[in-house]
Amino acid sequence: MKALRLAVPVLALLLFFAPTHAASLAPLKYTISFPQPASKTFNVDVVVPADGRKDVELMMAIWAPGFYGLQNYADRVTAFSARSSGGAPLEVTKSSPSRWHVVTDGKPSFTFSYTLSAPRPSNLSNGVTETGAVVLGPSTYVTLVEKAHRPADVRLELPAGWKGSMTSLDGAKDGAPNHYAAPDYDTLADSPILAGVDLVTTSFKAAGIQHYWTYLGQAEYSGDKVVGMLTPLIEAHAKFWRGLPFKKYAFLNIVTGGGGGSGVEHLNSVAITTSGREPQTPEAKFRNAAFISHEYFHAMNVKRLRPVELGPFDYEHSPVTTGLWVAEGLTSYFGDLLAARAGIGTVEDYLAICSRHITDLQTRQPGRLFQTIEQASAQMFERIPADKKVDYYVKGPVVGMALEARIRRMTNGKKSMDDVMRLEYKRWSGARGYTAADFARTAADAVGFDIKPLMRQLVATTEEVDYTEFLDWFGLRFMTGDPAKAWTLEIRPDATPAQQAHLAELVGGRTPFPQVFNR
Repeated sequence: MKALRLAVPVLALLLFFAPTHAASLAPLKYTISFPQPASKTFNVDVVVPADGRKDVELMMAIWAPGFYGLQNYADRVTAFSARSSGGAPLEVTKSSPSRWHVVTDGKPSFTFSYTLSAPRPSNLSNGVTETGAVVLGPSTYVTLVEKAHRPADVRLELPAGWKGSMTSLDGAKDGAPNHYAAPDYDTLADSPILAGVDLVTTSFKAAGIQHYWTYLGQAEYSGDKVVGMLTPLIEAHAKFWRGLPFKKYAFLNIVTGGGGGSGVEHLNSVAITTSGREPQTPEAKFRNAAFISHEYFHAMNVKRLRPVELGPFDYEHSPVTTGLWVAEGLTSYFGDLLAARAGIGTVEDYLAICSRHITDLQTRQPGRLFQTIEQASAQMFERIPADKKVDYYVKGPVVGMALEARIRRMTNGKKSMDDVMRLEYKRWSGARGYTAADFARTAADAVGFDIKPLMRQLVATTEEVDYTEFLDWFGLRFMTGDPAKAWTLEIRPDATPAQQAHLAELVGGRTPFPQVFNR
């Protein structure tokens, strides 16, 4: 997950790999309704299989995987009750801050009803207005505590005048509008839903996959215009990964009218807050493309390829991982790079965004000298003074630059970070994620030499990043003469043909000399 420059960075919701026997279990059936949208609340009724038990324990997530802060979503439940299939009330008590205990007396199933406060639509929290709603998984769905991963059925009852809904969930078998199905709770929790009056979707195919660009709210940046940018970007990602792992993908945009935006990635979609305004300058267009590229890259890196602690996971306990420098930091590195390889913007635009990462690290991250990015990842839930911590969103892409240069130099350009990520994906995108040792060992296997010492230096120590190798291999230098641009990259006027070729190869074979600078 990533935020544009004007937004607080957010992270992402992550995938839990559920057993294949889920489909043989009776589903949880959710009905979501909006009887009074002006109240900024909505109602949920869920039919829960009790399987003849005397009592049942229900739970709600205390955090959204990827948004690393304890949320205690159950605090947003303003009313709750339970009843039998015949309508008789059942005894229900709050057994813990995130759990409910229901006395079912051997009933085969029961209905648990609750009302949720939803004050502000965003990609981090549920929100309801008179014209639309954002429904997010962990903060919406009460589920069984038991570890059996049941399928889920979701039906939305929308107010009059609302156009419909959009999500990456599959439609239910009956084909009815606003009726969806999920194979398990984890898929359900990882699939936001937008609904409302101003819901506009543009559908298109890219790299052979169906994609959807949806706005909730009024936007001046039309979907048709966006598709022109998205198509080559998606094709660049498909080329990088040698294909895409989903049958469809949805870009779910929540128009806020604010100045910035942020994204939270999901299994087959991304939820984005946006101003809805079209970027006006070439630089702004490239930054916007890099932002979307970051989120799309997450569909592979984090949602599938991931640290072992980030799926399967427990929604009632937050994980501790040292791997967010890969999950977020390298995603930023490749998000920028693939936007360049898609032909969006110029090499100058790409170097400008690299310069921003380096400048941020060297001038705005004093904590880089006190905390490693592995520690920053492991301590993500802790409150640490700003001058004593480092941001893996900032240092992560710089680590990517340093690793890229070392790999290309040591292999004379025959291997790159592309090879590292592809082999990591092949090994660690299935039922089990990687440990720190797994990732380092796989990287070494991918490039044919021991990259582990440099990797450990970059992520497990507070030593300053040495940019010499990166500058030399790609024929770059830092600007001189203006202290404000001391960490700004530019192409050396005396760059050799080999260095020129190295930079051109990095950004996808596009020559950076010299005409791209003449706008």
